[in-house]
Amino acid sequence: MLLRLTVMGARAAAATGLVVLLLAGCGQGTGSVLAGGGSAQDDGTTVDCGGSVYEADSLDDAPPASSLPDGPAGAVNDLGEPAFDPELGWSVVHQDGDRVDLLRELDAPFDNGGGDIRTHESISLERITGSSNVPDGTWFLTSAGPCAQRVLGSSGLEAADVTLATEPVPAARTLELLVRERECASGQDAEGRIEVVLQETAEQVLLLVGVRPPGGGQTCQGNPATPFTVELAEPLGARELLDASVLPARPITVAASE
Repeated sequence: MLLRLTVMGARAAAATGLVVLLLAGCGQGTGSVLAGGGSAQDDGTTVDCGGSVYEADSLDDAPPASSLPDGPAGAVNDLGEPAFDPELGWSVVHQDGDRVDLLRELDAPFDNGGGDIRTHESISLERITGSSNVPDGTWFLTSAGPCAQRVLGSSGLEAADVTLATEPVPAARTLELLVRERECASGQDAEGRIEVVLQETAEQVLLLVGVRPPGGGQTCQGNPATPFTVELAEPLGARELLDASVLPARPITVAASE
């Protein structure tokens, strides 16, 4: 069963890679019900990992960094050192004449707190032209860091990190979440802007959480977590609770005490 949930005053319109459910509704924590098919994460799902955008199911067949031509293969960082070590298992997820994106899976996930768990590392290499301090045609490291493969949809929602406010018991028919908006929001919470797609099966409960951007210019001092209640069609029981906003879907854990 697929449920569409919205916060008060929000229009129900959230998406995953191939699952887009549209239904107007309102109600804090209750939401509207829409039957449907498909799954939360289908083949062909588009993901973003550190600014690198690609089809998730193409990653296994992506060429290795050793296949790069001399230009990007010889890219440097701002110290003039090699931009990456090709022995670390980098895959080429994007390549054109001016930009190359590389991705590799980390040996161990990096937990950044608040539900932000990063499983991969991405780097971007760009061919520089028109710079006063770098010769034209130099391939340069422009971004690097750990990331999570975040599912992209077409609804205009921004990504969010999600944790549980409390550990639900097997008999629970509601989930008390804490949702932390990732984009700049002038330090405000996301009340009234959270949208969730819920998919329940006999073995799993999958949540895809997004936030409608506030609009206008925003400052970036960090955002507080916003409480959000999800109602289940059946008691949780022994089912696994997963965040399907990332690939692979991962268990939603209880928020650490601050």
